[in-house]
Amino acid sequence: MPEADRVREFLAEDSRITYRKYGSGPAVMLAFHGFGQDHKAFNLFEKAIDGRFTVYAIDLFFHGNSQYTGSSLLTKTNWGQLMDRFLASQSIGRFSLVGFSLGGRFALATAEAFADRLDQLLLIAPDGITLNRWYWLATDSQFGRCLFRYTLHHLSMLTTLGQALTKLGLLNRTVLRFAEISLATPEQRLLVYDSWTQFRQIHSDMNTVANLLNEQATRVRFFTGAFDRIVPGSYILPLTRQLRHYELTVLRTGHNRLIELIAEQL
Repeated sequence: MPEADRVREFLAEDSRITYRKYGSGPAVMLAFHGFGQDHKAFNLFEKAIDGRFTVYAIDLFFHGNSQYTGSSLLTKTNWGQLMDRFLASQSIGRFSLVGFSLGGRFALATAEAFADRLDQLLLIAPDGITLNRWYWLATDSQFGRCLFRYTLHHLSMLTTLGQALTKLGLLNRTVLRFAEISLATPEQRLLVYDSWTQFRQIHSDMNTVANLLNEQATRVRFFTGAFDRIVPGSYILPLTRQLRHYELTVLRTGHNRLIELIAEQL
């Protein structure tokens, strides 16, 4: 079946979510991709699930054809209400979650809202556990957001700053290269700005998340890359330190190949 024929839409009052559903297994899994990706990031899961799962690979807002048109900033409450409607529309009771990179932030928010219905939580180099200082500086205040927008429109300034920070040892060269690739076109720069600023309230409190996961005895699995400089393995510590039980797999790879390698281990 052509890829386009597999993509479906879920419409709510102020948003549209596009997703791909595949598999017909008895267990349900919601999958959230990373920055700059869409549902196709999880195509490799199709063979790996082998009749065990029905997977809903969801496009985050500003990615794929998902759109958020609400007049106010997207919050965890908005997101939880939206997911509640989505789950009801698909007659989903219990389910598992997987989140890669940026998608980890949404997986955590969903886990927080539906902890009593969660079978397992798989976090792949997840964003949203350790707050990135650059993200905080760029989005926490009106001044920071204005400065962020200005530098995105004057990329040479951002490049010069990044090179200077790299020479001072304050910024990893791999992270700088990742930023350069992510900001290569006007469309990519707009995506960065929209995602960083509009998702700034999708941030879960790790004490709350850990307590919920511990109370429900939820199976929690972490996957990190030994050579990942974008979301280093140490970034999961604020959550793992509070969990009674979790599983950790460290793969000998960087950031971008994690989903591909994890598909072989599901």
